[in-house]
Amino acid sequence: MSSVKIECIVQEHCKIGESPLWEEKEHSLLFVDISGKKVYRWHALTKEVESVSVDAPVSSVSLRKSGDYIITRGTQFATLNWKKKSVTTITHIDQDKPNNRFNDGKVDPAGRLVAGTMAEETRPAVLERQQGSLYTLFPDHSVVKHFDKVDISNGLDWSLDHRTFFYIDSLSYSVDAFDYDLQTGKLANRRHVYKMEKEESIPDGMCIDREGKLWVACYNGGRVIRIDPETGKRIQTVKLPVNTTTSCSFGGDDYSELYVTSASQGMDEAKLSQQPQAGGIFKTMSSIKIETVVKEKNRMGECPVWEERQNCLVFVDINSQKVCRWDSNTEEVQCAPLEARVGSVALRKSGGYVVTVGTRFAFLNWEDQSLTTITQLESDKPNNRFNDGKVDPMGRYFAGTMAEETAPGVRARHQGRLYTLFPDCSVVKQLEEVDISNGLDWSLDHRTFFYIDSLAYAVHAFDYDVHTGKIDRSSCRPVYKLEKEEAMPDGMSIDTEGKLWVACIDGGRVIRVDPETGTKWSRTITSCCFGGKDYSEMYVTSATDGLDKAALAKEPNAGEIFKITGLGVKGIPQQYFTG
Repeated sequence: MSSVKIECIVQEHCKIGESPLWEEKEHSLLFVDISGKKVYRWHALTKEVESVSVDAPVSSVSLRKSGDYIITRGTQFATLNWKKKSVTTITHIDQDKPNNRFNDGKVDPAGRLVAGTMAEETRPAVLERQQGSLYTLFPDHSVVKHFDKVDISNGLDWSLDHRTFFYIDSLSYSVDAFDYDLQTGKLANRRHVYKMEKEESIPDGMCIDREGKLWVACYNGGRVIRIDPETGKRIQTVKLPVNTTTSCSFGGDDYSELYVTSASQGMDEAKLSQQPQAGGIFKTMSSIKIETVVKEKNRMGECPVWEERQNCLVFVDINSQKVCRWDSNTEEVQCAPLEARVGSVALRKSGGYVVTVGTRFAFLNWEDQSLTTITQLESDKPNNRFNDGKVDPMGRYFAGTMAEETAPGVRARHQGRLYTLFPDCSVVKQLEEVDISNGLDWSLDHRTFFYIDSLAYAVHAFDYDVHTGKIDRSSCRPVYKLEKEEAMPDGMSIDTEGKLWVACIDGGRVIRVDPETGTKWSRTITSCCFGGKDYSEMYVTSATDGLDKAALAKEPNAGEIFKITGLGVKGIPQQYFTG
């Protein structure tokens, strides 16, 4: 999935590129080459690169409120006057350790500079252990040492509420957190928040995004990973064309661009020929855009279906008992009210729609909004209703039932079934003892049926006979088990690469799953489908039911319909019911 564009913007072949920093007033990116003993400034508008040489390894650069910059050079805190290309020492630390130097540093939310030291390397990541310390330089130029016995003092940043300090000592292969007192700059209560996987290699520089997630550059791992410090889970990986990624920071006009530095030191000619951009500076840009297209609040928006012939998105609001149609040209929404809960809607080849209402299959004539019952099911289960449904590649309509809740989150278990409505309007029961019949779709070769029973917290697959429309129950196998933070699986759709997109109700996300490997690619999100002229847009429904006033205040967009563009993949056209 190509949702991230990567571009090498500076090909200076830094020995150890580090400390990228966006300078908004200059519309420029600052960075350093530690071993090259230079501070650089790349101008985003002109693409020009300027540099200032210093007389010792320079490991970090930060903005100074009074103008120009503050740097860590050797074992000194110092100021840098860019115009005069002059350096003035503020203070000198670690004087008892002549083989030490500063490494990464960053300014805290109160304007203090926090930076750490390490012993010089004999080769990358090889050095005398536990020689470093972490320091804070205060605005009055006093210095406090927080702790020592550090191997490689590296990435650092603060939580959005400024109460937590995140820190990396690279050879611990972890990201740590401390309680942080913003008033005093003091640290306490160190603990691990993320342990690196083997393929991620050595954690290096780090930054935080506006959602409070951490981005960690992986030296010798050729990637930047996004982690959730609350759950200790990795949630995204961005691979770079070089192995020696060193640090990262956000910048650009709206801080949506991630800048990544890299190194070339320690690479022989063979490796450099394989990675000619090593030591370069990269810009990664997410092309994903999310916008609201239907602002009317749906109590339980569900079952989005793109209708190409009308250039419209059709969807249902289960609990408001209506089918809705959003016109992408006029952006108007029309609704057809029904007399019972409507679980799903599908396109009908002869015109209008086929819907599941209560426990009925029915035809909906959009022009006069009349409803014609095809068949009534489950008369023995008066508390049941239909939920999600979809048409298979041969024009049959699949839809499943579930028991209604008797109280929030409480329902009779194993009451649902999965049915198929054939074009001749006959009905076959495919599965039973279902809890919440939900997302469903078919593989690109039509030989596999994917299905979600929500309370199983998994996506399952069945062998499928597309000629007869029969599911082989004995072939049922799980293809993906949801993680705790993904919550409950709901609606689902497939893209042109054969990957599944699963809406996670109460998880506030849509995840992309590879059904072959069972791996994942990545509040009240309910379902999703592809649409638009080339099926490159994803439409996502959501709900307001179940949210109290406090939750609604926090999630003002709940119940709206969203459009996501820039995913880098396309869906397939919706099938029509042929009956």
